[in-house]
Amino acid sequence: MKILANEFILPFREGRQCHASHFVTLGEGEVFCVYFYGSKEGNDDVCIYGSKRTPDGRWSAPRLLSEEDGLPHWNPVLFRRKDGAVVLFYKVGKTIANWYTKCRISYDNCETWGDSFEMIPNDTTGGRGPVRNKAIYLSDGSILAPGSTEQGRWKCFFDRSTDEGKTWTRSRDLCILPEEDLKGIIQPTLWQSAEGVHALLRSTEGKIYRTDSPDGVEWCDPYPTDMSNNNSGIDLVALPDGRLILCCNPVSGNWASRTPLSLFESRDNGKTFTLLSHLVTMEGKYAYPALRYEEGKLHITYTWNRKTLQYFCLEL
Repeated sequence: MKILANEFILPFREGRQCHASHFVTLGEGEVFCVYFYGSKEGNDDVCIYGSKRTPDGRWSAPRLLSEEDGLPHWNPVLFRRKDGAVVLFYKVGKTIANWYTKCRISYDNCETWGDSFEMIPNDTTGGRGPVRNKAIYLSDGSILAPGSTEQGRWKCFFDRSTDEGKTWTRSRDLCILPEEDLKGIIQPTLWQSAEGVHALLRSTEGKIYRTDSPDGVEWCDPYPTDMSNNNSGIDLVALPDGRLILCCNPVSGNWASRTPLSLFESRDNGKTFTLLSHLVTMEGKYAYPALRYEEGKLHITYTWNRKTLQYFCLEL
């Protein structure tokens, strides 16, 4: 494994915080990264911004991508459709429980964006579509988006589209705790294998949870894995040879430390994972990784102490 890039995406700015990065690769070393940025998570001035990486490793200044409407904006996710268009999903709302999802579409590699629109008009369920991690195409051509809500207990679900994202069908809610318990599972990360469709889930219970489906429609009840989880974001990517790469904080305990941030590898479809490398081990908060794989390269972004975002490119 060789480090090809190790870069800060944003300069440090006093009184500004950033978090929840996501990205798409654009070819020839270009990357477009999105994130929320403002005075503090949940404040009314927090909006979605984007920065583009040039092939020589320079990142553009933050560019506003959401409305300045006096509402907090959260958790952007990018998805490239088969026609090349890039869809930006993001959450809007004063509280997480009352989020709704808005979208914008770019047809020119993230240079310009169309008007925003609600993914599901008048949705009051706490947000639809991808909540933190990437949507994926399944082998049947459908799009599967990993969702979750925090209205009452934390629960996961999956939105599926068979018409390139024009309409969506929501799965049943997946829960691990009683209704009165305001904890649970959120923010799935997806992959497909010869065995079916699978997701790992962030949890409040000290372990990463997992659920499986034969088709992306019907899902089994979530069950704990052997991987520790500190109730912070995780992400996973499947490689062409069947290996899985997982990035997480391998720390047990609800709201436990967000260091180290580490990469793990699985060669048995996620049944077991072994440590591949630590990305960062020093004291601080390093969290919410996003992963993509392309042509032998693993691309990673994550939050660096909420002061900036880090970008890694690794040759596997």
